[in-house]
Amino acid sequence: MSEAFAPLYSGPRIVPRYPHEGMPPRMAAMWAYFTQKLGWDSSIHSRMSFECLADAMVFCRGKTVLDAGAGHQRYRPFFDEAVYLSQEHPAGIEAKQMQGMQYDLISPIDERIPLKDGTLACIVSTSVLEHVRRPEAFLAEAHRTLHAGGRIYIQVPFAYCEHEQPYDFQRPTRYGLQAWLNDAGFRQVSVLPSSNSVYGASWYVLNALRQELAVRGAGQRFADLAPVLKFCLDTANSITDDYIDAANPMPVGWIAVAQKEGELGEFPAWSREQWLAEIRA
Repeated sequence: MSEAFAPLYSGPRIVPRYPHEGMPPRMAAMWAYFTQKLGWDSSIHSRMSFECLADAMVFCRGKTVLDAGAGHQRYRPFFDEAVYLSQEHPAGIEAKQMQGMQYDLISPIDERIPLKDGTLACIVSTSVLEHVRRPEAFLAEAHRTLHAGGRIYIQVPFAYCEHEQPYDFQRPTRYGLQAWLNDAGFRQVSVLPSSNSVYGASWYVLNALRQELAVRGAGQRFADLAPVLKFCLDTANSITDDYIDAANPMPVGWIAVAQKEGELGEFPAWSREQWLAEIRA
């Protein structure tokens, strides 16, 4: 049976602080890894990104998951109870000097995912979609390779600076991301802000001032102003950091979950090697 599809959240909500006493030990351990090893902070954006990964972790336990655009495979420990597969673009390997990393699949994710139809329970795409030249093609491939009832989890920036140049191609609105997923064949789709507006705006203000003053040769002025400005922004965030609204139009990014129609059912208890031998196209 497929799990009932539901948005990660809806309407206005209070976002809990992590860690807290009610967290299961597994979630507390992953939060420690997320912050201490990966360097995420405890901001609302970090907590929402963590919730998205945690939901994917629970959903694909005992099943197959593809980390599409896996990079340094930072999120692999979230899926140590799943059959974790990784794919990276040859250009990404070259640009980030990741030649020492081992990947199951090396190919452009927006051309073809070299797996058979309907073989994956889950695909995760974290901070990848902005670097994909043809996002519609990637999402169509995701839909093709997902089993009925399978899901794709996406985290993508919206109000965020260019990065990893020149491989930075778009910032979708929620409606653009929804349309891409619908066009790919997904009918059950949830696209939500990954932060509130205060966080999105404060991140932009601090970095915009740093850049503009540096261009004008006034880097020292920014250095003098930064502590005061950061104090003001941190204070604003501390007041609002527990609150998020699904209707927020100015987040730092989006989180999206889409589910393919049909029933997921049970997956064979094969080893990772057995799965790769069976599903490679």
